[in-house]
Amino acid sequence: MIKVLPWYKVPQSQLLELLPSMKWLKHGENTSPAADTAALMLYVALLFMHDVEGDKEHEIHVAQSSYVALGNATGLSRSLIRQGLARLIALGVICPEGSNQRRRYVLTWATRSWIKLPCQAIVSKDKSIRPFKNFVLRSKYDLHAMKLYLYLACVRGRSVVYSVASYETIFQKTGIPEKDTRRAISMLLSSGLLKNVGREPTIGSNSYGPNRYYLAGCEAFTDRRTTTGDSEGVMTSLEF
Repeated sequence: MIKVLPWYKVPQSQLLELLPSMKWLKHGENTSPAADTAALMLYVALLFMHDVEGDKEHEIHVAQSSYVALGNATGLSRSLIRQGLARLIALGVICPEGSNQRRRYVLTWATRSWIKLPCQAIVSKDKSIRPFKNFVLRSKYDLHAMKLYLYLACVRGRSVVYSVASYETIFQKTGIPEKDTRRAISMLLSSGLLKNVGREPTIGSNSYGPNRYYLAGCEAFTDRRTTTGDSEGVMTSLEF
């Protein structure tokens, strides 16, 4: 079951490496092209369910869950849960332990760099991830939306509440075609994963700067004393 906290740690570089490999295609017989979309949805759910075991030098990130709990959290069918978990296992993102009835999933954490992913702002009282109810998993656009959401979370600056990324950079880092990016943004806005998109005018010019993407819940974990929008010390897409 999801443990509702303002945010959860997510391994940054590992997630950035994962996103380009997620495709809208069948990975074998009797599989759905939505398996990778389901995998990303399940990954978010497992992050929201996980605890940290061990000490600081030997941390183990473990989520315990059943298919029923994962289905409640994501809205996915048992078939897509099975396929999505299989993809996460095949990609080395999780390692299962125990029985199918009550399984432990060890989350691979191969990096010390991490980002914060909002939780409380998108989880309902019934412990389901509310925006996922808007995902029908019938087209590549659901996958694009999930990839874009997680990418924007990865490149948000530490001292600001927004993420900055051009369509070209998004394509280079996630594989989302530039012609499909606007639709992915619209899906994130309509689902509630993305709160707002804005731009600021460039000082001394009539032009505007790049889009600023505000994820739902980002204000909960940002130091409000440094949310001035200054670029100094901010991690942006330029670093990735």
